[in-house]
Order: sequence, then C-alpha cells, then structure tokens
Amino acid sequence: MQLLRWWKRYAGLSRAEICLILVESLQWMAHNAVYFLGLIGAATYDLGGSAFLVAGITLVHNLTTSLGNAVSGPVVDRLGPRVTAMWALAVTVAGALVVGFASTTAPLLFFASAMLGLTGGFVNTSTRAWPAYLRNDHEGLIRLNSQLVFYSNIAYAMGPVFGGIIVQHAPSRATFLFMAAVTATAIPAALGAHERLSPQKDDDKDLDASGGVMSGMAEGARLTFANRTLRTIFVAGFLGFCAFGAFDSLESLYYRDVLRVSPDWMGWLSAVAGFTGVLGSFIVTKWPAERINLRVLLVTLLLVGLSSLLYVGTPWLACACLGQATNGLCWGFFEPIEVTLVQEEAPISHLGRIMGFQRFGLMMAGVVPLLAAPFLAEMVGPQAVLVGAACVIAGVGALFVARDCLLKD
Repeated sequence: MQLLRWWKRYAGLSRAEICLILVESLQWMAHNAVYFLGLIGAATYDLGGSAFLVAGITLVHNLTTSLGNAVSGPVVDRLGPRVTAMWALAVTVAGALVVGFASTTAPLLFFASAMLGLTGGFVNTSTRAWPAYLRNDHEGLIRLNSQLVFYSNIAYAMGPVFGGIIVQHAPSRATFLFMAAVTATAIPAALGAHERLSPQKDDDKDLDASGGVMSGMAEGARLTFANRTLRTIFVAGFLGFCAFGAFDSLESLYYRDVLRVSPDWMGWLSAVAGFTGVLGSFIVTKWPAERINLRVLLVTLLLVGLSSLLYVGTPWLACACLGQATNGLCWGFFEPIEVTLVQEEAPISHLGRIMGFQRFGLMMAGVVPLLAAPFLAEMVGPQAVLVGAACVIAGVGALFVARDCLLKD
C-alpha cells in the first residue's frame, strides 16, 4: 500500500491508472514469455519445425488476434474495457494451465496459438481504449499512454528474460504455467481500474441500436475512413505492419540458421528491444504535448524500418543486438503516440469499435506475408526475405512522411 501511494505521488497517476498499467504490464510479461519461448521457440527448437510450421502457427495467432480485435470492439463499447479485459484474462489463465500440463506437439501449439491470439485481441483492444475512459485531456492522455507503454515495455523485456531462464531449466511448456500465474495476478488489478468517463446518453442510444460483430466492425471502418488522421494511421500502419508478418514466421529461423545461436537468445534479444522501448516511451513523457502529432508518428515508422534493416541485415550477433536496441527505441515512440492520436480522434461511444478495427487491420496486415514468406524463404533464404520486409517498412514510412509534408506545406 505504501508503494502504491509513492507511485501515485511520483508519477502523478490515480489509483485506477496505476491498476491499468499493472494489467497491461502483467499481460505483456506473460504473453511475451510464452510467445517467443513457449510457442515459436518450441516449434523451431523442440519440434525442429520448418518455416511452414512456424508460419502456420504464426498465421493462426495473427488470425485469431484479428478475430479477437474484431469481436472485442463492440463488446468494449457495450460493457466497458474493465469487464471485457477481466473475462479475457480469466480465459487466458485456464487455457495456459491446459497447455502447461500437456506434452508439446504441433496440434497443441496450434491450440495455444489460437488461445493466445483470441484472448490477446480482447485484452489489447480493452487496454488501448481504457485510457480514454480515465482521461479526456490531451496532455493527460499523452502522459498516461506514455507511462502505460513505459512500464509495459519493462514487462515486455522481462517476459522473454523469464522465459529464457525457464527454458534453460525446464521444458518450454513450463512458460505457460508462468503465464497462468502472472495473468492471474492481473485480474485483481483490473478490478481496481474503474472507468471514470462514459459515453453521453445520446451516444448510448446509438450504441444500443448497433448490431453484432460485423455491424460493429463496419461502423468502426466507416468512422476510421471518414477521418483523415484515423485513415492515415490505419493505412500507413497496415502497409508497414504487412512486412512484419515475415518477421513473425522467419525470425526464429534467422536466429537458428544465420546467427546460429541457442533458443534462449530469442528471449535475450527480445528483452533488448523491450528495455530500449522503455527509454523511448520515457522520452515521449518529456516531450511537449503540442509536438505529438501525425507527422512524428510517420517519421517513427520510417525509423522502425531502418532499424529493422540493421537488425536482420548481417550474420553478426552484435549488429542484431544494435538493431533490436534501435528498433525497441522507435517502438517506444510509436505506440503511445499512435494510441493517443486514435483516442483523441475517436468519440468515446465508438472508441472500442474504432480501436478494434485499427487493431484488426494491423493484425490482418501480418497475415498476408505468412502466405508467401515460407515459399520465399525456401527460394532465397530467411535472411533475404527479412531484409526485403525491412525495406518495405522503411519505404512505406518514407512515402507517408513525404505525403504528409506535401499536404501540410
């Protein structure tokens, strides 16, 4: 309790905001320990999987995450982010326990991938809409979102570290038991993150009149494309994230076949990105709020592409570490800025649907390369495909920065 009081005074956060940060941080720690080590790592090292197996598992994860984003948007608008997240966290705990006590097989990894994707889609849509239910001022949203990313990036980095330690002393499926324990502690934190703001009564009527998942997604799409800022964020993000699908399916093969490192390095390098992401999000908290805008977001996307190129462009572990470090730094900038811009542009009564559609688009962007990446890797090798993907991300960022400069100037 004394620590909670100190945190409130030091960071200028309310009790509900601290609880939200705990939910986001704990679920990211659990998810990353499992995703990199218990899922992709198990498929690559325990089962000796090819690019096709890894791509298949990643495809299931991305598709179910997209489904979770699509379904959770209208649910968040109806029930609020707190209740939605609590149910998703409870299902995650149950699914992680099942996988943690079973033998590692390809079908089990596909089940685990689907479970992680679906529940993760619900939780991520909830936590990205949640700040707008706690704050409605630009400076407050920037500060809350930046600190949300700051602390969750620490957890993002610690997840693979714990996962790497676990797989050094136990089977990879033990990471799912770690996930169950950590996620269970996020549920009481969610209980304490009560919403302070709610849609206006007129907006509530519109919300009640909305139909099911498909109509909710259609409404989220309509509102996104009707707003220039939301439309640019969606299109630039979709094209940029499209290339990351190749990273999802081939990154572990790059570690095994090009860098020639053991599976625990998947955890260590992911941790590097997480820790530098902490630095990036901390810098955002110190920026004047008026400098947080769309152009900064697009420049950051360009830098993500360039740092990704450094990450996968050589067979040298030192360059991979440096690339991951700069990549994490850029993501530390990108995430709080993107989420804040969406929260400010979207009416709170439709924020769940708009945020769900935004997240749906990003995850579906990662699906497209999975259909081609394994075949391309068989032809030219995983590193060549990853280098090409990094160039695509940088190219998309450069084009949108140039477009924004021309429109503004």
